[in-house]
Amino acid sequence: MLISRLERLGLGVLTRSCPPELVDRVVVEAGRLEKRRRLLSARFTVYFVLAMCLFPQADYLEVLRLVKTGDPGLRPWTGVNKSSLTRARQRLGWTVMRELFRAVARPLGREDDLFRGLRVLALDGTLLAVPDSAANNDAFGKSGSQRSPMGYPQARVVAVAECSSHAVLDAVVGGFKESERILSDTLDAHIGSGTLLLADRGLWGLARWHRLPGQGTHLLWRIERRKARRVQDVLSDGSYLAPDRGEQAQQGGRDGQGPTSPGPGD
Repeated sequence: MLISRLERLGLGVLTRSCPPELVDRVVVEAGRLEKRRRLLSARFTVYFVLAMCLFPQADYLEVLRLVKTGDPGLRPWTGVNKSSLTRARQRLGWTVMRELFRAVARPLGREDDLFRGLRVLALDGTLLAVPDSAANNDAFGKSGSQRSPMGYPQARVVAVAECSSHAVLDAVVGGFKESERILSDTLDAHIGSGTLLLADRGLWGLARWHRLPGQGTHLLWRIERRKARRVQDVLSDGSYLAPDRGEQAQQGGRDGQGPTSPGPGD
């Protein structure tokens, strides 16, 4: 069903989001422009990788057929096989796809999706299993101990997304054992004035809590209850204000008003 839908849409579904001139510019800036004309050009390989992401259940040759269906003017595929497609992806490299993403990622929500004039964003992390290769194992690592690793290598991904449209605005990829909180520090530049940022308790950090409001960001984060146990004031909706223990330590014991925390829970 999904594959037949792409066949009806053709390659235009990809070129509308990533125009060929943009793809060519990113390829040149990344230093991946081919020195000789290839059947599997850098531009085509970009669209091939994008199609793979849309339809991960399809194998290389099926994705190739789908992309070819979208552009009948492409040259014949004589001699193209899975190995040549793999080599084309290796020539392209991952930096091209990263920079293309950064060039097109933007908020997609409408004005009526705003919450009291604020664009609502969410910061969160997840683990993704990647193929079990020596390179991936070195780059990302596995769960378990060094002597007894378990399962597939896992990449830790932390992303900031717009809640109304689910559009991912930026993401950072790290290893299994890397901290979500530390990885997510590199995403601060994409969170600015006129936004309300939601985050889970694993991403809490006192320095960032003070830094982001200086960029014009409003914050609504979960926090572990043990970090703010002493109730300072109970609000009308049942939530309460409490001084954060880390902030108190920094201020030499002076009471600082911490984040609003839900009463009975975290």
